Amino acid sequence: MLTQNKKIAIVGGGMGGLTLARLLQLHGADVSVYERDLNRNIRVQGSTLDLHEGTGLEAMKRAGLLAEFYKYHRPTASKLRIVDKGLVVKFDDHDDHVSAAENRPEIDRAPLRDILLNSLEERTVIWDSQFVAMEKFGEGWLLSFKNKQDAYADLVIGADGANSKVRPYLSDVKAVYAGITLIEGNIYEAKKMCQIFLN
Repeated sequence: MLTQNKKIAIVGGGMGGLTLARLLQLHGADVSVYERDLNRNIRVQGSTLDLHEGTGLEAMKRAGLLAEFYKYHRPTASKLRIVDKGLVVKFDDHDDHVSAAENRPEIDRAPLRDILLNSLEERTVIWDSQFVAMEKFGEGWLLSFKNKQDAYADLVIGADGANSKVRPYLSDVKAVYAGITLIEGNIYEAKKMCQIFLN
């Protein structure tokens, strides 16, 4: 196995990095996650995530965390209503008994992150570890962090997002903007507020 007797560093403690750490630990790997956040409670997590059958849900299943996931998922979060500029409803699945929620259920990031963090061995996540640079060192890599001691790893995995600081050390591939944007909006007290808008 590639990971046997190897020290693995995952840079980035988001959902991807934490899920990978859990899966690796289930196979006996020696893994550390280096996360720039000061601690697990320092930053409010973002919006909900929908986990698809063949990817996110499959990862949770393999990680042995599917039952825990379903304790905190949001079964109605994937309900969709599409209106045109005159607020005429063009699509509405609020009354459907079968919805996207069954194929790609959603969960808020904070509980998902807690599920993943709680599943890891103690001291897996090295908090307050902002990645600065890395260089070849013997058969592996020496990683440097802001205000932290350097760390050695045989295998380094960049899980630090689209603007990854690790990627340039491992690949010539550069991130590009695809030009696709998703805008989600909420109208609180919709019945009342829409009446004001339409009058």
